[in-house]
Amino acid sequence: MIYIGNTFTNFGTDTLLIRETSRANKITQLATQALTLQILFSLMYCLAMLALRDTSLFVYSLALFPLTVFSVNNALLRAFGRMDIFSFLSFGSGVMQVVVALLTKDILHLCFYLLIGQFLLTIISFLICRASLPDFNLFPLSDFSPIFKLTLPFASLTILLVLIQRLGIILVSILLDETATGFFSSIVRVVEGLKLGHYAILGALLPILSRGGENATQSFRKAFLFLMIASFCFVIALLIFASPIIYVLYGNDFVQMSPELSLLAWSLLPYTVSSFISYALIANGYESTIAKSAFFSLIVYFFLYILLIPIYGITGAVWSTLIGEFLQMIIFIMFYIRSDKGISK
Repeated sequence: MIYIGNTFTNFGTDTLLIRETSRANKITQLATQALTLQILFSLMYCLAMLALRDTSLFVYSLALFPLTVFSVNNALLRAFGRMDIFSFLSFGSGVMQVVVALLTKDILHLCFYLLIGQFLLTIISFLICRASLPDFNLFPLSDFSPIFKLTLPFASLTILLVLIQRLGIILVSILLDETATGFFSSIVRVVEGLKLGHYAILGALLPILSRGGENATQSFRKAFLFLMIASFCFVIALLIFASPIIYVLYGNDFVQMSPELSLLAWSLLPYTVSSFISYALIANGYESTIAKSAFFSLIVYFFLYILLIPIYGITGAVWSTLIGEFLQMIIFIMFYIRSDKGISK
């Protein structure tokens, strides 16, 4: 619920902030506008959590407020290429969550200490940014209306991509049963874990692409070649070691999903192509084009799942994901060709 809340309250402002700050090479009014918008959405989400009457969930939802400052800080760090500080803060966030989880014995105290930990981490990130970034200032808050329209395509894109990512598991749970959902989600999580390198490299590449120039083109091509080779290596590894990987992660009961994992591994190749196309278009101001592409892709995924899952079960879900990923790549390429700018520019 907090993951969904963080996605909702972010509203695509991070990507916009990274791109526009990189282009301007300075912190603009967009930073305070983004923070104001995120705080407003965080307030709305926390009030919605009250309706669920879950004390632990409401306590943890309050962490969305420091998370808004933390996310804006991280976006500005990435925009200026300060990946060293960004990595340090991201690592600190992970360590904080692990330590808190180890020290608490019930869910309410876990949520309470996570809230405190997020506040402390946000204060640290704020102080580091103020000392490291030129003209860093997020307060006082300002009118968010100018940024709201700008972020709508980013917000739509984020929501569509989250739906695409989770649609298979949702429909398996509806069309099959809990056991099938557990089996299918287990192999999906393995493949998703192999995409972390994509997130990291593309996240670092976005500010470079936004600035443009020959260096951006070379970095784009090198990163694309590297991740295509890495993805192919991951595919080969899963073809050979699918069974031991599943056994180590989930136990003997899940080993029967090894053939499906080997099949799903091939989705990494079209995913890599689609990811680079999306970032190239976003860097050049074509986020609306990618949002349209993602919308058509979502429709394709939906019909594939509806057609194949009732007939072939989990295997049908895997084939739907794989075929959908390739068709999404084709859709992205078609919209990319129709755009005015390309990788070479």
